[in-house]
Amino acid sequence: MKCMRVRGPWGIRRSGWWLLVGAAAGVSSASWLTARLLPGAVAGAVVAVAATAGAVLSQRGQRLVEESARHSSAFQEKLLVDDRGTVPRVRDLADPLDAGVHPAAPMGDADVPGARVPPFVRRDLSGEIEEAVRNRPFVLVVGESTAGKTRAAFEAVRSVRPEAAFIAPDPAASSALQAAAAAVQRERSSVVWLDDIDRHLAAGALTSSLLRRFASPGVGRACVVVATIRAQERARLTNAREAGDALGARTVRDVLGQAHEIRLDRRWHQGEVDGAREHHGDSRLARAVDNAGRYGIAELLAAGPQLLTAWQDAWAPGSGHVRGAALVSAAVEARRAGWSRPLPVALLRELHEDHLAARGGPLLRPESWSEALAWATTPLLATSSLLLPRDQPDTYYVFDYLPDAVDAGPSTTPIPDTTWARLIAAAEPGLSEDLGWTALGQMRHTAARDAFTRALDGGVLTAASGLAQLLGDRFQIDEACRLLRTTLASAPPGTPPETLFSLRSSLAWWSGAAGNGAEALGLVSTLRDDVRGRYGDDHAITIGVTQNVARWTGTHGRTQEALALSLDVEERALRLFGPDHPLAFLARFEVAVWTRDDGAIRLWQDLAADARRVLGDINRTTNDVLWNLAGRLASSGDTTQALRILTKVVQDRAAIFGPDHPWTFASRLQLAGLYGETGRLPEAQSLLTATVDESARALGHGHELTLAGRHQQALWAALSGRQEDVSAALAALLADCERHLGRDHPLTEDCRARAADPTRPPWYYEPPSW
Repeated sequence: MKCMRVRGPWGIRRSGWWLLVGAAAGVSSASWLTARLLPGAVAGAVVAVAATAGAVLSQRGQRLVEESARHSSAFQEKLLVDDRGTVPRVRDLADPLDAGVHPAAPMGDADVPGARVPPFVRRDLSGEIEEAVRNRPFVLVVGESTAGKTRAAFEAVRSVRPEAAFIAPDPAASSALQAAAAAVQRERSSVVWLDDIDRHLAAGALTSSLLRRFASPGVGRACVVVATIRAQERARLTNAREAGDALGARTVRDVLGQAHEIRLDRRWHQGEVDGAREHHGDSRLARAVDNAGRYGIAELLAAGPQLLTAWQDAWAPGSGHVRGAALVSAAVEARRAGWSRPLPVALLRELHEDHLAARGGPLLRPESWSEALAWATTPLLATSSLLLPRDQPDTYYVFDYLPDAVDAGPSTTPIPDTTWARLIAAAEPGLSEDLGWTALGQMRHTAARDAFTRALDGGVLTAASGLAQLLGDRFQIDEACRLLRTTLASAPPGTPPETLFSLRSSLAWWSGAAGNGAEALGLVSTLRDDVRGRYGDDHAITIGVTQNVARWTGTHGRTQEALALSLDVEERALRLFGPDHPLAFLARFEVAVWTRDDGAIRLWQDLAADARRVLGDINRTTNDVLWNLAGRLASSGDTTQALRILTKVVQDRAAIFGPDHPWTFASRLQLAGLYGETGRLPEAQSLLTATVDESARALGHGHELTLAGRHQQALWAALSGRQEDVSAALAALLADCERHLGRDHPLTEDCRARAADPTRPPWYYEPPSW
């Protein structure tokens, strides 16, 4: 049975016609029976009643037919259907390509269903996936591109739910998920298939409310959502530091937090390789097994490495495909920037010119545009093509193996500002927000600001959380809070609860960062009550919000209560998600924060070792852990270790955020402060001289960090005995602090007090958000 995307939904159309036919048949039957069996007057009454009922049924049927026609037009090409125009049963899907499985080189007759894929080799986790599909409402299989996650999930569905309706919405169609929700309501058993779920998450199309509609289709109906996502995309969506909290500010966290996740390795384990070797009749598997040392078997079957090589080789002068290589490079770059929708050919044509020019332009003797497009979209090695055409005319996806390979390479070229600008200008508001979060994750702050602004101007309220993040990272925390309050106040009636949750969560974080711990605690406590009622205590969303309750409870002075909450969160996160899950790391982080005895240092050390092992050094969570460990060591008197670790924190922050980012400057000032505290005044002054000059250049002479650096310079100079220079410096600093920070700022107050009493004990400023 061949499947395609055509009109739907189908249940309404059939039921409407049956009502019309039934009405006509009912009136005819009533006339025939009464003429033969009942007296004339009674017979007339019965026929009249039957005719009235028939008219009502006919009217209802006509309405349903008209509604079906409207729905058919509205939902055209939104769902996968069979050649009869109906949603297929799982058992009828003979070709895994219909589910999104990457094709392999064909064997024999390529027109035979299933010929483009080899026999399925059970994976070590196949049993776990089947169990989850049988018993969980939402199953998410995570793995690298070409790890075999789509095939493993599809075969699990075929094994466990063969009679279910296979509802596969088109991720490129904006209303496809609504069509899927309508189809679920008409099926007794269904599987909602969301291969590459990130494409459905783009622009906020898939929300937790819609997910609950799938999970609770009604009495007598059962539904499971089965999804896949690339590990790199999962990390991109969840690792961005969104509003500083454990869950972030985006709806995607709410959605993905509801999934039962199963992670599939790209490299096959020995038992899996042995299973593949048993399929003697398939030469494709035999070749893949023979070369399974460096690559995964599914990776080789999909020809990922070969396609990557073909793209790279096309750049060679004389290859005849240099424009095609530039075209693919443009598509890869757009995908890496967060463009998850099909790429319009006009945008690709515009973007590819920069790549071609950078390599030599006309000197490369590029082929024509039509030749380049034909090469990039023609399947190579009889498998996938570098660009994958979509149902919509002149739109393409890039083969997802390519951007992942670029990101995993030894050196990744940053996306140029011109590319960001073109993508943002071409994106609709929801997609613009996605670009903003990606830009923020890559520390491209100008691009992030432009993308979030465009999205917010277009009515995407959650983009305010992104703008607040940018403001907060520049220590403009009051402005971040004002923006969020204004956005919440202006939210129109009917705003989705996920959007309001996102904005309230962001406001809670930045209120706390601004020093308003009571307001932050009130906000997150209310959020926790909401999500506990909706999800229960063991849900990822509840766990994350409870962690924030612990943070602001402790900040409010109730440290024992904060520790108890944190320990509860840690137990749940470890039990439900395992030790390497992001929520487990964050839960352990919070326990270490509120542990006040000598055991805290050991907690930080263990957490630092695990974070470096799992997340790597160039990671925000790892950096925060090391930063806190340095602080605890310094407080315990082990300043030698503290200085060593804080020096690494400074180096890593420069790599993570860039040398001119406020967080980098803040850590440099803390390192200078620790030098000063331990009597290493020349090193403190040397570091401060460079830091103040660079901060003034990057952030401005009136920025809080620049002024804090000047304050430390005066402080350590006073300890060096240069009191005359100190008095002049403090007088100038006091005037600048009053002008830029206000009379009540702690820096201003200390400058004023220190001018009146030069013997005042050493103290240097650390903002609440440090």
